[in-house]
Amino acid sequence: MINFTDKHKSNYIPTPSIPYLEELQRQVPVVGDKALIDLINGIQVSKDIIRYRKNRSWFGQLFDKVDGSDNKRRLLLDGNFIAGQEALYKWVLELTDSLRISQVALEVTQNSLLEARDAIRNQKQRLQKQEEALFELSNQLNQLAEQVSIRLNNLEARMRQLEVRVAAHEDLDHIVTAWAAGQTYTKLPWAVQVALLAREVFSSSVVMYELETGDTKRYRQLLVNKIIAISKQLPNNFFSLSDLLDQSWLAMTKDNQELIAALLEIRSVPQQRLVNTPHLFVIGTTLELATLPTEARPSKPAQSALELCRAQIDTISRTTDAREFITAVVEETANDCISIIANS
Repeated sequence: MINFTDKHKSNYIPTPSIPYLEELQRQVPVVGDKALIDLINGIQVSKDIIRYRKNRSWFGQLFDKVDGSDNKRRLLLDGNFIAGQEALYKWVLELTDSLRISQVALEVTQNSLLEARDAIRNQKQRLQKQEEALFELSNQLNQLAEQVSIRLNNLEARMRQLEVRVAAHEDLDHIVTAWAAGQTYTKLPWAVQVALLAREVFSSSVVMYELETGDTKRYRQLLVNKIIAISKQLPNNFFSLSDLLDQSWLAMTKDNQELIAALLEIRSVPQQRLVNTPHLFVIGTTLELATLPTEARPSKPAQSALELCRAQIDTISRTTDAREFITAVVEETANDCISIIANS
């Protein structure tokens, strides 16, 4: 029977009376078989997940009788069923050692345990397959995320390039249209107008377009063609560069000479920049020499500027034509503006 040390203790856990079960085994030998089978069947496999439940068959009622439980204590027994199973398990081991369990019961027990083992093994295999599937799905999602990120970056880059291109085109069109309408650089010789117009264009979004896209041909060629198409002062044949620049400063007022000399001044420009801008050097030096007092000014400032350039900067041709001169000024100005931004 079950011994109670204190029936009123709430944490009391009843255990079956082993002597009573042994006595029942001696009187009814098949009780051992049934108890063992019910113990094994008490571990049910439902959807390959092992869970315990209490057997409410005749033997379940027998266990209630053994441990002296009544209906009020049955809920407590249900909550502590595992403890009862452990006690019953010890008793079954004693029965097994004493050879009082039949071969049939052992066979049933073995089969049940093998089924439980197989169920657990199958469950582990399914879990492993699920983990592998989740891992593969995770890899696929990562690859998809990378592809989407690459495409998004490409789209953003294309959008940015399109925005820069539109801005450059709008700036170029606005600057050239104002110049063609006579709103800018009026009353200046065409050679000076080309230098100032090129500086304005490549101080706008056009230079940002070249920096971000690497395209250094599109707007340079476009500007050269627009200047040639719009300007009506261009000579048709080859001409002397020094003669062109001497005629240019002579056609300007004193105020304009000083203003343009200040805009194109070359004295504060680093040597590494001057090496790449020989035509701009000659234009700027010509205007600086032209603004000197009469007694200090050379008779031909442009000729002197050209000789200084050939001696200190780089070899430069003494003769040129309209397209060659305009192209040289545009290229030098564009490269100089890019160099300024890149080194800033």
